[in-house]
Amino acid sequence: MPPNALVSILHRLVLLRALTITAYVAAILFAVFVFEWGLPLLSLGLVCLLLMAYNLFSLLRLRLARRHGYAITAGEIARQLAMDILGHGLWLFFIGGASNPFTALFLLPLVIAAATLPARFVWPLTALTLATYSALLVWYLPLPLSEESLAQAFFLHTLGMWLAFVAAALIVAGLVTRIGQQLRSQERALAESREAGLRQQQVLGLALQAAGAAHRLGTPLATMTVLVDELRAERQDDAQLAADLELLQLQLQACRTELGRLRADGEQPAPQPADLALLALMDDWRVVRPAARTEVQILGTAPPTVVWPFALRQALLNLLDNAADASPDWQCIALDWSAAQLKITISDRGPGFDGKVPVGAGEGLGMGVALAVSAIERCGGRVRWQTPAEGGTAVEICLPREVHP
Repeated sequence: MPPNALVSILHRLVLLRALTITAYVAAILFAVFVFEWGLPLLSLGLVCLLLMAYNLFSLLRLRLARRHGYAITAGEIARQLAMDILGHGLWLFFIGGASNPFTALFLLPLVIAAATLPARFVWPLTALTLATYSALLVWYLPLPLSEESLAQAFFLHTLGMWLAFVAAALIVAGLVTRIGQQLRSQERALAESREAGLRQQQVLGLALQAAGAAHRLGTPLATMTVLVDELRAERQDDAQLAADLELLQLQLQACRTELGRLRADGEQPAPQPADLALLALMDDWRVVRPAARTEVQILGTAPPTVVWPFALRQALLNLLDNAADASPDWQCIALDWSAAQLKITISDRGPGFDGKVPVGAGEGLGMGVALAVSAIERCGGRVRWQTPAEGGTAVEICLPREVHP
């Protein structure tokens, strides 16, 4: 079991032991002042004080684990449960032994052990419980019942059995529910970790391919640029063709710029204000998507200085491409910031997308989203998908003000 789960279990044991000590004290006071039983108060008080001292030690141990990182082991949890078993047995020794209906509470430490500890700890705790219960059959102090109380003994025993059953049922139900929630949370975290690992493998494979493509495409792009320049010089009299050639030249220049950035991915990009970084990103994107109708919103004032690495820029371009493909008539990108983070929201009016990508997605929209999410997460950000009331999709990207590529 993970260390953080053992810390949570120790926290619950401390709370449960505190409740148990409170119940011990309440039962003693009730027996003395209501039924006027002559209980060995000194011995019972000493048992409660010992359990309180051990609980304070456990609380100190819990604080050391949380504040200073001292790991809690399964063996330590087993020792905690063993102390609870012995403490409960010692308390029962002075108030009737095995005939006391609260012997049913011996099962609670075993339930916790079986749900949280390996078998090598569960069986010794089971043996300790059996040995303690068996000893109480022989060695114990009988309850000091008066002649008047003997007539009520059966009723009191039945009432004690009911109280013990109710307490055990509530505690077991609460513990099992909490443990089940914790296990489900760990399973979700493990599944997300596996999915992130698969995305990282895909990203690594594509990065290797992109590095090779960046070197191979340089020469063809240079050749096309030269041909476009020659055609523009030869056909200056054709206005329509000149406009098309100018657009083609701009797009070729954008391709060469992106290839240059890809080759220099390991270099530190230049810092610039966040609003200018977004506007520069949009200028590059509009060269490739000149027909896109994109609304740009800068919501904050005094923009912070940011450094956006190539991978993050490419992730934002991928999400913009998805928005333009889903909603050619309208897209919106909004930039806002706070003292701790930047928030970029990309909206469209398309059919809607929840951001769930199959793990085996290999191309198209699924691969673009997977790569974008992976790049943003590597930069310390997170992505959240929303469905506005008016329809479409809004993807919210939260980034730290200082991005570390």
